[in-house]
Amino acid sequence: MKRFLVIFSVASLSVFSADRIGTTPVYKIAVEAYPSTEESRALRDFIKEQIQSTSRGQVTVTFPDSEIRTWEFDKRGDATIETKANLQSLTQVDKLVLVSTEDGQALISFVDVLHETLEYRNALPESLSKTLVSDFLSYLDKKNIYLALSHTGASSSSQVKINSLKSTYVAGEPIRFEIETTEDNYVYVVLVPENQKGEPVLLFPNQMQNDNFVKKGERVTIPDKRISLKASPSPSKDRIRAFVTRDEWKEYQLRGKKEDSFYRLLPPAVTGTKTLARSLTPPPTLTSPIEESLVTEWEYEILSR
Repeated sequence: MKRFLVIFSVASLSVFSADRIGTTPVYKIAVEAYPSTEESRALRDFIKEQIQSTSRGQVTVTFPDSEIRTWEFDKRGDATIETKANLQSLTQVDKLVLVSTEDGQALISFVDVLHETLEYRNALPESLSKTLVSDFLSYLDKKNIYLALSHTGASSSSQVKINSLKSTYVAGEPIRFEIETTEDNYVYVVLVPENQKGEPVLLFPNQMQNDNFVKKGERVTIPDKRISLKASPSPSKDRIRAFVTRDEWKEYQLRGKKEDSFYRLLPPAVTGTKTLARSLTPPPTLTSPIEESLVTEWEYEILSR
C-alpha cells in the first residue's frame, strides 16, 4: 500500500481554556454581490439565508462600499495588492463570499480573509444557480468539519489516554503511539497540522483498522504495523486530537482513496447520508457530534536532520 506521509510535530499534553469548551466553531462569513446587480444581489441573499438557516456560519457584514471595491486574485489564488488592502480592513470576518451573475453565468468565490487567498471558485449557467449553491455549501460543510476537529475544546475529563508519543521527532522518523480508554467508547484520532491551510487527517479508524470501538483498558497502537506514518521532512508543530464518544459518528461517512492509508471524514451534505432535514430535532450545527465529544490533545515537534 502506498505510504502516506504526514506532517507531524511537538509533545506536551494540553487542555484548552475553559472558555473554548462548549463554543460553536463556525466561521464569521461576509457575503457580497460583486459586481452588484439585481440578479447577483438575489443570489447573495439566497446564500445568506442558506448559511444562516442551517447554522453553517455566522453571517456578518463587511463595509458599506464593499460592492465597489476591487476583489481580484491571480492564477494561484493570491490576492492582488489592492485586494489585500481591502481584505486587511475586514477585521471581524474570517471568510468572504463573492457572488456575481454576468453573461448568463453565476459565479461564487470563497476567500480566506486571514491568508488573503482564494479558496474556492466555481461557475455555472444562471439556470443552474441552485446547483452551484449546493456545491458551494458542500465545500463549506467540509471546512466546518475541519474547523470543528481543530477547535473543539479539549477536556481534562476525557476518557482516553495517548501514550508513547515523544516530545520531538526527526524528519522521516516513523511515528507510532498508543491510545487507551477508561470506559468502552468509540474513539476518533485526528492529526491537526500546524499550517492552518492544511486539512486534519483521520488517523483512526483507518483503512487497516476499521473498528474504532475501544473497550475499557484496551490498548490500540496507531497506526499498526501495516501502515507507515513518518514525520515530515519540514520542521513543524502539529497536534494529535483523540475524540471520545458513546455513539458512533454515523452521520459522517469515512472515505478515502484506495492508495491512501487514512480516511477522510466527510459531512452529511457531501456524503448524502443523514441530513438535518430528516431530523425532527436538528442539532444546532452540522458538527454537533464533534463539538459534544470529549477531547484529549497532544502536541509534538519535528526537527530537521
